[in-house]
This record gives sequence, structure tokens and C-alpha cells, in this order.
Amino acid sequence: MVAVVVIASAVIGTAAFNSGQVDRSVTVDVVGDDAAVTGLSPGSSSLVYYNANNKLTVDFSNVANANGVNANSTYTVGDNSSATTDPAFQITNNDGATHTYTLSYSFATAPSSGDVKFHVYNSTGTYLGTVDSSTDVSFDLTSGETAYVVMDLDAFGATVSDDLSGTFTVKVN
Repeated sequence: MVAVVVIASAVIGTAAFNSGQVDRSVTVDVVGDDAAVTGLSPGSSSLVYYNANNKLTVDFSNVANANGVNANSTYTVGDNSSATTDPAFQITNNDGATHTYTLSYSFATAPSSGDVKFHVYNSTGTYLGTVDSSTDVSFDLTSGETAYVVMDLDAFGATVSDDLSGTFTVKVN
């Protein structure tokens, strides 16, 4: 009797399946930057705001009677000495887990001169690094933690034909 049970168990144990399928639903709502898993929110400057599609935008032509910045000028949006209370914008991890964030900036068209820099600080005001067109910065944010970004624009040496516009990218792992 014992021999029969052992043989039956061996036959059943080798009868594994070759394929299968399990379907699950996936819910992905597309929301504005203020309510997304990677939250982006403006500071108090009118140069940084949510556009009509609720995407964070930095726009130096979004001021009354102006179309951009002066040649041979510098501008700072936010305050490096108090970045946690006066940032250009902030990045918040709205997920339930810690993630690594990598920030980068690329010019739409390389200018002959001038630069755009983004100085990044953690929630205690500790400096994490500076992002520009040649340097990325990576850091971790725990669930609910925020990084604060101050923007410096340097148009020294730039001419009216230069354009310092570009794309600020937030990559999350």
C-alpha cells in the first residue's frame, strides 16, 4: 500500500503546468503635477506656476510687459539661504516607498553663452547639489519627503539671439 502512494505522488508531482495566465486590473490616472506620485509644486514666484494642463512651468516671459531676460544679467528664483521656505519649486515623493531622484537640465538649443542652474536642498536645508546642462544630481526621498529647488539664471555674455530655454527632467527609480 505504501508503494502505491509513493508512485502516485511522484506522478502528480511531475505533472506541473507549462503555461498559465492571470489577469489583474491596472489603474493609472493621469493627474496634474500637484497630485502626482512625483509631486511638483511652485514656490511663491510668479515665474513658476502651473500651466493650463496643471504642469509645473518656469517662464520668464510670463510677466507683464516682458518677453524674457536682459543680456548680461542674472536672476535667482527662490533663496539659497532659505530654500525650504522660499524655493523656486519643490519635488515631493508622494509614493509610499523611498525612491532615488535624478535631476537634469538640457537646453533646447545650446546658447553661445549663459547658463541655468538648479540648486537642490533636502527638507532640513542641506545642500544636495547643483544641476546644470552638464551635471545631474541624484538623491533619495523617503515617502512624503520634499526636496527644494532654487534656480539661478546667468545671461552674462548672452546676446538677444540666445535662448536659455530647455527641459528640466526628474527621473525616479
